[in-house]
Parts: sequence; C-alpha cells; structure tokens
Amino acid sequence: MKKNKKIIVPIIISISLTFLLIGVTYGRYIYNAINERYLLTKKFYFNSDKLDLNRPIYQIENWSAVSEYSILIDLNSYLNNYETCPYDIAYELTYVCSSNVTCQLSKSSGTVLSSTNHDSFQAVITPNGTLSEGDSAFLEVKAKSTSPYKKEISARFILNVGYSGLSYAIDDEVGSPYLNFNITNTLDYYLVDEAFDTYQVGDKINVDTYLTLTDEQKNKCTSALITLTFDPTIVALDMTSPAYLKKTNETLTTINNYQYVNSITFKIDAISSEVVKFYKVDTSQNYTYPITNPTSIITFQS
Repeated sequence: MKKNKKIIVPIIISISLTFLLIGVTYGRYIYNAINERYLLTKKFYFNSDKLDLNRPIYQIENWSAVSEYSILIDLNSYLNNYETCPYDIAYELTYVCSSNVTCQLSKSSGTVLSSTNHDSFQAVITPNGTLSEGDSAFLEVKAKSTSPYKKEISARFILNVGYSGLSYAIDDEVGSPYLNFNITNTLDYYLVDEAFDTYQVGDKINVDTYLTLTDEQKNKCTSALITLTFDPTIVALDMTSPAYLKKTNETLTTINNYQYVNSITFKIDAISSEVVKFYKVDTSQNYTYPITNPTSIITFQS
C-alpha cells in the first residue's frame, strides 16, 4: 500500500504542475485580451508587422550563415486604414539571441509619432563562427511601449542553415514602390559546363583557380544558375538590374497585346550575393519573405 502511495504522489504533483502551467498561460492570455480591450477604448494602438502579443515564431529556411541576416521591423499606431492613435507612443527595445550568433538592433528606443503613426528599426544577425548545415540560431525581439500606456509585443526568429549553398529572401515594406530579392551563394567552387584545356565537363574549379582564367574560359564555368519566375501583373523586373543585364535566358508573356518579361535565368558567382529589384504594381502590399509571408511572390529555382 505504501508503495502505491509513493507512485501516486509524483503523478499527482505532475498533474498539478501541468494544470498550473496551463493556468498561468491561460491567465496571461486572458490578461492580454482584457488589457488590449482597455487600450482600444483609449484609442491606443501599438502594433507591428512582425511583433505581436502572442510572440509569433518565424522560421527562416536555407540561411547561408556566411553573411549577416537583416530583418526590418515596422512599428505602427493605427487600428486600420481609417483610425490611428492621436498621440505619440514612446517605446523601448530589448532582445536575446543564441550564443552562435551576434545580434544587434539599430536602436534601443524610439517614438511612434502621431503625425506619421509609423516607425521602424533593423535587427541584424551575424554568425559568430562557422555554422554547419542543419544548425540553427535564434533572435527574440521585444518592443514595450512606455507612455502613455504600457504594452509589450514580441517575436522569435529562427534561422536554419540551408543545405543547398543558396539562400534567398525578399525585403519589402508597405508603401515601398519596389522590393529587393536577395540571393546568397555560399558555394566555394565552379563546375565546368564546356570542356577547355585539361578541364572536362563536370570538373570542379576552386575560386582561386577560377580567378586566373580568361573571360572566355570563365564563361564555360558556373557556380550556380538561378531562374526567377514572376507574375508581371504583380511585380515588374527592373531592366537595369545587373542580374537582367547578364541574363543567359528570359521568357516573355503577353498581356493586353503587350509582351512582358516573366522569368530570367542568370549566373551568380561563388561566395557572393546578388540583389534583384522588382517594382510593385500595388505599393500597399508587403511581400517580405520568409518572415511576413510563408511563400515567396517570386519563384526561385537553381
């Protein structure tokens, strides 16, 4: 009988702790809901395009872990397109991140002015050393309003190191006439596409050797071949973009008897980055990927 009591007591404690944790979490949820309702009656709106009361978690896949990763975070003081906060909101920023990266915010505090109802800051994540495929890092950011009312919103960003050697992201924000499609290539070699000298098709050439080749020989090698496909009724390619000027192929589509580019293919050098600019048809949209949107408005193939 005593033995059964020894078994039952830990079970009771475990169940009690479980209910306690659920109660705390639920209590926090109820408090946030009540507080948010109260703040709404005061026309106090402290919101963000990425941070929220319930701390959303964003997964960034195929991070190159070679160069820094920058996240633009917008803060605003509007309820909708018609109703905005009538007074300034002062706020403070804090963050924590994993030990394998160094993190930095572009500011530690700021003010969302009633005249603009908008403010923003950059969060930058830089690898401390060499991260391997399958590794991950995180950054958690909190924004807390300090006056005239208090409210805390936050988010966690998890970066997973990719396997392909290629990563991409879209930087955008509401009101911007264009977006930037950022590509990073961490591959440190080239493959021979067309035989020359002693090199055969498929041979690997390291970066140092590649730099000694003639322009004609370089044209017979590729580190990565990228194809971007897009809908020109949503985004239009900047024809002055270096990626377009060095394209190896493009496709066209006809809309209302006019032809528009809807895909380009181009080479990207080893251990390098490329920025391709696209103009937005609807500037009220935010096509940021992978943080704001789970899928990219532009299809990436390599």
